[in-house]
Amino acid sequence: MSVVVCPWCQSEIPQEEGQEPEKYCPVCENELDGYRTLRIGLGDEDDSDEDFEEDDDDSSSYGAILTDEEDISFEQDEDLQVKNEALMQYEETVEKLLDEQETVPECPQCREYMLEAGETTVPAAGFLARVPESLGAPILEAPYSMKVYVCPSCFQVQHSLSDEHRTILIQKLAANRAR
Repeated sequence: MSVVVCPWCQSEIPQEEGQEPEKYCPVCENELDGYRTLRIGLGDEDDSDEDFEEDDDDSSSYGAILTDEEDISFEQDEDLQVKNEALMQYEETVEKLLDEQETVPECPQCREYMLEAGETTVPAAGFLARVPESLGAPILEAPYSMKVYVCPSCFQVQHSLSDEHRTILIQKLAANRAR
């Protein structure tokens, strides 16, 4: 039995011998093939060997062994390098921001750590509180504030009750228990 590790969520996916490999991770449902993979096809190997042998006598330039279809543009190579550098800077910035956070929740979608983006307040006019019979009062009363988190990988947004309103909620439910 072999084991494949999902490059997205790091889950181990067991595979029976002779069984076709999974195309999607059963945990995070991301595609298992093509994770940060760059495939460059330069044609058939037999053709490139023949071209090299034919042009071996002609040493006029390095580009002589490449056909028109196989010509690699230096502009594309530079663009790729610029994109890779930008991605590296992005990842470094994300790591710095995560180090500064007091609370670092996991994204429910891809399990990456989420960045705290800010705080929002839910106004009284935009919230209809539910009043449970056993409590006799709303669990949460507006206005209240929530922290907003964003995933730097899949860009999902998640809300979490602010520390102040968490304390109020805990005190309210604890006081009800004392009754």
